[in-house]
Amino acid sequence: MTLMRQIVLAAAFAIAAATHVARAAEAAAEYQISPGDTVQINIATIPDGTHQAVVQLDGTVALPQVGMVHVAGLTLAELQTRMEQALPGIIFRIRTPDGREQAILLKSSDVTAAIVDYRPIYIKGDVLTPGQQAYRPLMTVRQAVAVAGGYSVMRARMNQTAQDPIDLQGIYGSLWTDYIREHFRNLRTEAELQDRPTFDASAPAGSPLPPGTVSAIAQGEIEAMRLARDDSQREQAYLEQALKGAGDQIEILLKREHDEEEAVKSDEEDLARVKKLYETGNLTNTRMADIRRALLMSSSRRLETTAELMRARYQQGDYARQLERTANQKRITLTQNLTDSNVRLADLGIKLRAASEKLHPLGGGNLAPLPDGTAGVKITIVRKVGNEWRPMPVDEDAEVLPGDVIEATLANSLELRAATR
Repeated sequence: MTLMRQIVLAAAFAIAAATHVARAAEAAAEYQISPGDTVQINIATIPDGTHQAVVQLDGTVALPQVGMVHVAGLTLAELQTRMEQALPGIIFRIRTPDGREQAILLKSSDVTAAIVDYRPIYIKGDVLTPGQQAYRPLMTVRQAVAVAGGYSVMRARMNQTAQDPIDLQGIYGSLWTDYIREHFRNLRTEAELQDRPTFDASAPAGSPLPPGTVSAIAQGEIEAMRLARDDSQREQAYLEQALKGAGDQIEILLKREHDEEEAVKSDEEDLARVKKLYETGNLTNTRMADIRRALLMSSSRRLETTAELMRARYQQGDYARQLERTANQKRITLTQNLTDSNVRLADLGIKLRAASEKLHPLGGGNLAPLPDGTAGVKITIVRKVGNEWRPMPVDEDAEVLPGDVIEATLANSLELRAATR
């Protein structure tokens, strides 16, 4: 390593250390003192003038010759100010090495205050050694979990019967196959509901199945969706064509009905004219009977056309209802299929989680991957804000504060994802 490289590395380490110290100092400056913390008061002008005191439940500390001073809720700077106000003006009497007594009047510049120990933090849940831990400034959840021995699934399964690891691997792989099949079926149903021609055929993150197997499952669902789409389109085209044919037939019947109505009117006019001639004796009975027979036939044809028109209109309405009913029934079926698929996905997620945990019975190691590729860890910090405790979901890099309670659960993130579908 060259001298220049050594200088650069040393400078980088120095900058990182200075940054860490600055962040720690900033965090300490903003922190508010609470019961359980330990503060230290230093008096420079008095031998052995260092006094440590634990903040009591009422938020006070006991100081010699001063009494009880309330410090809870103060920052470090405010604590310094409070001590500078409380101690100056007090006369301390000390005995010198030669036996003489000496009185010392404190000044504000003689007093310094510091926080030397913080309340502990607590970690619970699926870790190897839950319990109380000492707090250090800028401590993260990841560090607290590491001090607790890491994550463990052993605690929840202390009495679990041992099982052949090969059988467990087979169960785990079979569950993954079922999950991927149901995953693509779910995506296919969503695509059909949204009238999309295809869906994302990539494997879920963390899948242990070979890409060829995943691709075959996805292609099977894509082909099934194509066939269902073609069948639905043919059914819809048939009904639309039948509806159009019924409309064309109605137009023809309407024209025929109009023509026959005109024929009936013409025959009625002929009958009226012939009837006048018959009454004057200028027409025979035979001619009168022929005119009446013609009127009867034209009226019958008109009635038949009207009846046929009514049947055509009924058929047209029936085709329209069938077309609407087919579309609605398709959506109802797809919605029910999607709901059933979500339930099956959630059930498979639970079984995958159980199989994953059984593959790691001793804990403290990496979990078998879950379907979204994560370790399946859910972390919550329970922190007191004001007079209430508030749970806050966080990740492993979140910083903790004194008094925090960390809850670590090996959560099944697949179930959470399925529940939001």
